[in-house]
Amino acid sequence: MEKVKKRYDELVALIKKYNYYYYTLDKPLVDDATYDELMKELIHIEEQYPDFVRDDSPTKTVGAVIQTSFNEVRHDPPMLSLNNAMDEADMNDFHERCAKLLGTFDIEYCAELKYDGLAVELVYENGIYIQGSTRGDGEVGEDVSENIATIKKVPARLQGNVPEYISVRGEVIMRHGEFERLNEQRRQNGEPEFANPRNAAAGSLRQLDPSVTAQRELDIILYGIGKMEPAGKVHTQSQLYELFSQLGLPAPHYYTVGELQDVKAFYTHWMENRYTLDFDIDGVVVKINRFDVRDTMGSTSKAPRWAIAWKFPAREAITVLKSVDYQVGRTGLITPVANLEPINIGGVIVKRATLHNFQEVKRLDIKIGDVVKVIRAGDVIPKVVEVLRDKRHDVKEIVTPQRCPACNSVLQHEDIYIRCVNPSCPAKEYETLCFFVSKDGMDIEYAGPELLKRLYEQKKIKTIADIYALTREDLLQVERMGDKIVDKIIDSINQRREVSLSQFLRSLGIRNVGDHIAKVIARHVRSLDKLQELSPQELMRIPEVGPGVAQSVYDYFHDEESLKIIKTMLSNGVVVKDEVVEEASENPFKGKTVVFTGTLKSMSRQEAENLIESLGGKASSSVSKKTDFVVAGTEAGSKLEKAQTLNVRILSEEEFLKMVGRE
Repeated sequence: MEKVKKRYDELVALIKKYNYYYYTLDKPLVDDATYDELMKELIHIEEQYPDFVRDDSPTKTVGAVIQTSFNEVRHDPPMLSLNNAMDEADMNDFHERCAKLLGTFDIEYCAELKYDGLAVELVYENGIYIQGSTRGDGEVGEDVSENIATIKKVPARLQGNVPEYISVRGEVIMRHGEFERLNEQRRQNGEPEFANPRNAAAGSLRQLDPSVTAQRELDIILYGIGKMEPAGKVHTQSQLYELFSQLGLPAPHYYTVGELQDVKAFYTHWMENRYTLDFDIDGVVVKINRFDVRDTMGSTSKAPRWAIAWKFPAREAITVLKSVDYQVGRTGLITPVANLEPINIGGVIVKRATLHNFQEVKRLDIKIGDVVKVIRAGDVIPKVVEVLRDKRHDVKEIVTPQRCPACNSVLQHEDIYIRCVNPSCPAKEYETLCFFVSKDGMDIEYAGPELLKRLYEQKKIKTIADIYALTREDLLQVERMGDKIVDKIIDSINQRREVSLSQFLRSLGIRNVGDHIAKVIARHVRSLDKLQELSPQELMRIPEVGPGVAQSVYDYFHDEESLKIIKTMLSNGVVVKDEVVEEASENPFKGKTVVFTGTLKSMSRQEAENLIESLGGKASSSVSKKTDFVVAGTEAGSKLEKAQTLNVRILSEEEFLKMVGRE
């Protein structure tokens, strides 16, 4: 019992410390997953030993200590926190608790994204914005009215039929593009970078000088209400969003209303697709939709009984860097790769993570043996983002290699990169094979990296040309290869024997030549023979082809080994068709540069960009003075605001579809 009490007191002190650093100082000491586990342990002890429960327990309080730099604002009613569901079992338990309180399992929920930002409250009197504050400890927050007023989506005056008084609640966030811009600026100024967009948003909102906040593009989403007088006719969460839109307030675009199974489907969709958003979310908030039902259920001192935050599996975690390997890419680029103490991140066991390049190793000041923070970027690629130097002991330097780990050739230094320039390097040959068959190359199905590795090791293939000489007998000699899969591989290879010039060009893996540039060059030169005749100066006359691309293409088609590979491919039955270029008829987008931002309902971003190119236009990823149109879908971000600043014509999705004849 004494040990349990001691652990309980340790947890209270530890979590209060973490809360102070996270909420007040905007400097998290631990990742979300570690914090959630500690809180879960604390709750478990309090449930087992109710006599231990302290009045100052983190389970009874919300948020943080108020900074004395700002005036205090009292929230009426208090801004409560939410209890967490860490998995589907917790969500089912929440549903059963609601059903028990209400006497029915027939419950209508509203599920919305859980934005990873700073909770705030805005107050309007007679439609005029009068105050903005942080959540603080839930009872009392910080007056940051002037800073919130700099956020472009916060209206100074409401529109429509405005109530006499309304207090609304939501989250201030920073989108990924602005986060990257701000950190780049801080790097150049020698200032410490923000750890993540949430901290950047919180730090920006708590500036004592509002002009500093105004220089940073913050965003806001409102999803709750404190008070409204007169009460009005809003009876559900979904009706509240409609009211916000009518008043000109920024309401959520992504939410669903339905039964428990609808909530689960919404959660699964966004857990798998959150990487498509240009802002961070860390779960889904599930609320009883009807307000009268919420009144029946009530709240504890900390959280409402009618809502829960269903958290996604963690995307970041803390682990130990055990060693570093040097990976050789198809262009010879040497990438340091961290071997980690295995750690679960977002439901995936991560053992390796990229360190990008040796300048990044220097910037992070990372050493073998360090305790590091690892994230899964875009929920896919693990990378090391931070070193916890206060935990450093018994570490070793990461040595920059001087020779290629695969072929022992002397490495060439190019700016921040190190490269193997040996054309016969086995690692480069293997990576070139992998790229060639991938979706970004020839898209040869069933020919994955493991199969290529075995074929390469057995000396059945060495170059991309050899793929087209493979026979059924060659493949059947590979371990665990049966007749059916062999037939599929041969069929897939045969389907890629006749290809367009643009696909052929992109599949060769030439440095600086991706899908778009390959299409640009192919549409200009039309044929493989013509391409091989062009000098670097002639290549540079092609729109969008700069010196680097021109030299790479010229060097490839004047390299003896490359020409031998192409000749062998052609003799092995590959036909490179002349590029078919249909002259685009006159249309509003011919010769124009178009940028897409946000999410389109009618098509994917790639489909829209392909459509623009087919119309003789250019699809770009960034807004500049040369941009002719910006097409704004839902949740359009900083690109839309930049377009407004530059007076670029902005099209809604409906206007875009009408202009391309697809209304």
